[in-house]
Parts: sequence; C-alpha cells; structure tokens
Amino acid sequence: MERIIVIGGGYAGLAALSELRQLSGEREILLIDPGTGHELIPELPEALRQHDPIEEHIVSYGELLRDTGIIHLQRRVVGISAQEQFVVLDSGEKLGFDWLVLAVGSVTAYPPIPGLREKSLPLRNAWDTRVIKDQLKYAQDQRIVVVGGGLTGVEVAGILAPDHDVWLIEGAPRLLPALGVGLAQYAKERLVRAGVKVILGQKLVRVEDTTLVLERDELHYDVLIWAGGIAPPPWLRETTDLPLDSRGYPRVSDQGRLTERIFVAGDLWRVEVDGEMVPQTAQLASLAGDYVGRQLTLALAGEPLLPPFRPSLRGMLISLDTGIGVGWVIRGGIPVRGSSARTLKNLSFQQYRLKLARLFGRGWPF
Repeated sequence: MERIIVIGGGYAGLAALSELRQLSGEREILLIDPGTGHELIPELPEALRQHDPIEEHIVSYGELLRDTGIIHLQRRVVGISAQEQFVVLDSGEKLGFDWLVLAVGSVTAYPPIPGLREKSLPLRNAWDTRVIKDQLKYAQDQRIVVVGGGLTGVEVAGILAPDHDVWLIEGAPRLLPALGVGLAQYAKERLVRAGVKVILGQKLVRVEDTTLVLERDELHYDVLIWAGGIAPPPWLRETTDLPLDSRGYPRVSDQGRLTERIFVAGDLWRVEVDGEMVPQTAQLASLAGDYVGRQLTLALAGEPLLPPFRPSLRGMLISLDTGIGVGWVIRGGIPVRGSSARTLKNLSFQQYRLKLARLFGRGWPF
C-alpha cells in the first residue's frame, strides 16, 4: 500500500489532510507532528490574557482525526532524503514514503544581535505562549518590551497593554508593513491610546540582562518578547538533495511541487504573485494546503495538475486590544477599523473552527 506522509499539523498540513482523507482506505496516510494537537496560532496572542487558557486554542489530534483512518505519529522530523524517499525521525528511525507533503512550518528568525537569542522570548507556538505567560505578573509595574512591529508584535503589545507597562520597538519607520500607510497609522494611534509606548526607526543593537540597547536609546525591560520574523527549520539546510534557496527555503514551483514526489505548503512555500511576495499568514497556509492536497490527489490519479497557485485572500485583520482592530476584507481590500474589525477578527476564528469540524466530520464546537 502506498504511503502518504504529511509533515506538520499546522494550517497547511491539516488543509492538505482534509483533501487527502478520502484516500485513507486506499493508501496509508500518516501525519508526523511532535505535538498533541493543532495549535490555532493566530489565537495565541489572545491566550496571553490572564484568564484565557492556552488549551482552549489547541484542537486535539485524537479528537480531530478519530475515525478518519489518518494515523498521527507524535515524532519530530529531522531530515529528509528526496532521492531515497524517506524521512528521518528524532528517534533515528527512517520512515519511507511514496508521497510527501512538507508543511513543517517555520521557526523564529534571530539576526546576529548580541544577547537577543539568549535573553528574548519568541511567540511561535503554544509552548512559547506558556513560557511567556509564566513570566507575566499582570501588574502595571512590570515592563514588557515587544520588538517587531508586524502582525504578531502589534497584537501582543495591544493585548498586554491593559495590565502592563508595554513598549513596542520597530526598526522601520512605521508599523505593519503588510497594511497601507493609513491603516498602519491608525494602528499606532490606537496602541498609543491604549498605553503602548511606540518607538519607530531605531534598530536593536544588543540585549543585556535587563537593558535593551537601541541605536540612540537604552530601555529597561522585565520581559522581552521577540517578534522579528521567521525562518525555515535549520535541519532543512542539512538536506543535501532538496533544492533550496540562499535562505534555506525550498525552491517550490508555482504548482506547489518541490520534486516529483514532494509537495510543499505553509510557511516553507514563499508564494509570489505578479512578482510580489504574499505575506506568510495562517490564511495563506490554509489555502496552500487545500491546493496542494488537491494537486496530490490529481497526481495519484494520473490526471493533469491544477493551474499555478494564485491565492484569493479574504482579508487581513489585526487585533489592537479587546474591542478594536484594523485591517482589510474582501478581494481588492476594503479597509476596516475599530470595533467592526475586531468583531470580524473574532468571527474568523469561529469560522475556521467550524471549517475544521466540517472537513473532518467532527461535532461543533471542539
């Protein structure tokens, strides 16, 4: 029996599995992921609130995959041989595959700034969220410094502001480069109104035990959260027979294919449309996973593949605090801000959970 392996149970991996589960009686389908459940990554900043349990933002693989025929192997992949068609597990075991979906996600990117990796806390998964939450006192005399003014950094700063002395640092001249200038300015104004102190246009030079050294200023911190970008897993660079670019990302075709038998989805697929990079979000990962799952189904049937991937994003929404958000919706980008944007953001969380329940035949809610 042919074996299909999906590495990674994130948004891309689960989307691919939802397409492939119809084949579970004919082929062995295996999900390899070290966790116990699907982590709802866009919701994790919300889980930093004092009385918001992290567990409510994780969907158990046991519940999700029950009766689907899909097997969850709770291991970590540390290597791949494309030529010999096997993956290497953290146990040292080699596991063969006939087809592979590489949806392993990304890791925190650390530029060569002295002290940054050792002193800062990232926010990429539920484990990181627990580590940060354990450091929080939920008191205004505790200073939280968030470095990185993208989607994650802005949301974390806004959510922590009511209970902490929060500072947001961004080396660029404005926040949220994925949004237009007007929406980014609105986000900054709302954060400042909520009590966040925003420093723009100063790069981080080094990190000391309790001090952040910027190009022109120094800033004391009690907890330092790094939200400065992502990178591919380091072990990919050690895989000698995969085509990778200079940054270690797979060189994926516009049809999601890396080799004849390997497809890629999620953060590892740097999707370009009309020469522009599409922001790596959970929404893009889910769309890419759907697409790759269909591609693999067609390849197994010996049918022509789909046209090149051109994702149609439904919008981008960022939480600024408990009641306010900013972003855009609908293709073409209708700007939204204020309480309506926050309501739409909350609705998107529920819609995704409902989609999962429908795709995997589960009850509602999880």
